[in-house]
Amino acid sequence: MPVDPSRLRQDGRSFARYPSLAYSTVQDGITTALVQRKVGRNGWAVMVALCRKVYGDGKLGRISADEISARTGLTAVQVARGMRELRERNIIVPVMRKNSKGKRSFDRSSFGHVAQYCITTEVWRQVALADDGPREPDDSVA
Repeated sequence: MPVDPSRLRQDGRSFARYPSLAYSTVQDGITTALVQRKVGRNGWAVMVALCRKVYGDGKLGRISADEISARTGLTAVQVARGMRELRERNIIVPVMRKNSKGKRSFDRSSFGHVAQYCITTEVWRQVALADDGPREPDDSVA
């Protein structure tokens, strides 16, 4: 059925424009990993929320469980279940942090602190970057 292009365009623009940080981009490599590892619906929703900010080395932007709940409509229990599923299926891992004494440990959430996560090395290798920039996540999170 033919579609009249003039009905699809607004003000001469043919693409939808969204407000800043009101959308997520999930790259095909991440989608493939989620499907291959049989991630459930809570894990998918949490991953979409986490992917609203992905850095060139595979780190994900910090986002609290409350913010994920607000963006996705999931309950706190469903967000926790989705995060656990993503960790168990080796999609994401916490970022390695170093304290003032030089001791290294995985980042974890605590009162007033939101842990930062990173896409695992195995999944990050499946992600295609446009600029051939740094492909390997930090060696501390492998």
